[in-house]
Amino acid sequence: MGRMKELFIEQQNEMEADNTFYKGVHDSMIHSYARKAIEEYIEEGETPCPNCHKVSLLRNESNAKCTECAQEFVYVDGGALRFM
Repeated sequence: MGRMKELFIEQQNEMEADNTFYKGVHDSMIHSYARKAIEEYIEEGETPCPNCHKVSLLRNESNAKCTECAQEFVYVDGGALRFM
């Protein structure tokens, strides 16, 4: 057996021992990555902060936070912001 193959097998065994090796269905793995991406905050370029009135909001699927005044908000029906 070649040295590269030995290193690969050793790496796979270490990943299995650390429980970082994925063993499930790949569709669920892809959905979990997508869920993590949705939970990340992205820059909202148009909506001003209701607290400080500056266009500096970061948002994810259901929450927003202002980078200037550090106020956090939640999105309610119709896309309106409500203070947390």
